[in-house]
Amino acid sequence: MNHRLHHVAALVATILVLVTTGCASSAENGDDVAGQDSQDVAGMTQAQVAELSLEDEFGSASERYVEMQGVLEEAQLQISGGPWIWIGGDVLPVPGGANAFGEAPEGATEENSYYFRASRNVELEGATGARADLDPMIEYFDEKGWESVSSEIGRNHEVRADTGDGWWVTYTVRPNGQYTVNVYSEVFWTNDSGALVSAIADRDPADFPEESVPGEYAPFPSWSDPVQP
Repeated sequence: MNHRLHHVAALVATILVLVTTGCASSAENGDDVAGQDSQDVAGMTQAQVAELSLEDEFGSASERYVEMQGVLEEAQLQISGGPWIWIGGDVLPVPGGANAFGEAPEGATEENSYYFRASRNVELEGATGARADLDPMIEYFDEKGWESVSSEIGRNHEVRADTGDGWWVTYTVRPNGQYTVNVYSEVFWTNDSGALVSAIADRDPADFPEESVPGEYAPFPSWSDPVQP
């Protein structure tokens, strides 16, 4: 009788261990799946990005930077083919997470994701920030089939569009005649945003013009470039 009770007790204990372990494993795997299956704007998961080296990520960032410049150029040309004023450099990506435009993938933080952004100002003769000055950009967005929304921000007027393939374009007109085109990417996964930014910054001379015409931009550094002192 005692032996039978001991056997039953051992069996119950084994079942409890299996159930508990199974639940824990399922929860753990569920967490992994939830994080690793969440795709960024490039269609990559964290698990896929984890297989990339820093040099691989550097190369991907270079391609995305060039793509951004193409989006920026086309938007600028809707307004002016003349010189545009730079608002800082745009070679370095920005840590992502909740900071980025669009919907960041589940689990995205400033440490494991990034996005790109670029901004240019133009001063148009006689510009006073009229709402109607948004029209050329709105027409462009409509021609591209991009979903857009207009808004008022204080005394400024702005229109924003989602390109549908990972980029956002905004155009802002101001009473002081300073008109701005901004381009933002949605979020990309990275193994370490700090390491990626440092790898780019270490090779980037941080030299950009005060102004340029559409299509002119600072070159993205190469992995083989020497580290700047």
